[in-house]
Amino acid sequence: MISLGFILMGAFIALFNYFAYLLMEPPFNLSQTVIGAIYIVYLAGTFSSVYMGRKADRYGKPAIILAGVGLMAVGALVTLIPYVAVKIIGIIVFTFGFFGAHSTASAWVSQRSGEQRSQASALYLFAYYAGSSIAGAIGGFFWTSFAWIGVVIFILVLLALALPVVHIANRTSEVKE
Repeated sequence: MISLGFILMGAFIALFNYFAYLLMEPPFNLSQTVIGAIYIVYLAGTFSSVYMGRKADRYGKPAIILAGVGLMAVGALVTLIPYVAVKIIGIIVFTFGFFGAHSTASAWVSQRSGEQRSQASALYLFAYYAGSSIAGAIGGFFWTSFAWIGVVIFILVLLALALPVVHIANRTSEVKE
């Protein structure tokens, strides 16, 4: 369960670290100022956290985490379409999925941890920031070796790892209850 923080944030940082490079290169040739303005898509996360939290109360946290991971995957794939406007839609979908999955996973860790809530939350955040550092850096190898498609494949592999993590965490929480 703690590893979800690593996976989710690792995928998020890999996308956002290298997306700017993609947009600075031909055929897009966007300026850093324009690219910086595109990052307003983070606002999708503000809405997503609340919206997905409500859905988690109704459908369960595992289902909503998986939905968020699915949205991240779809968003990453949409960024492969060669039009800037479509790529921006892709990162909006990706961002929406990330913030929904992360906020739900973080709440689930806290909920499942009982008296060890503080320690579990700290471990989740440690994994979250480790994912940012490690997967964010590894994404660079994919960027330099395979360009944007390599980064997207790396992200999809990370997200695929979330599926068994959620499944196992859900099974172990059912056993406890």
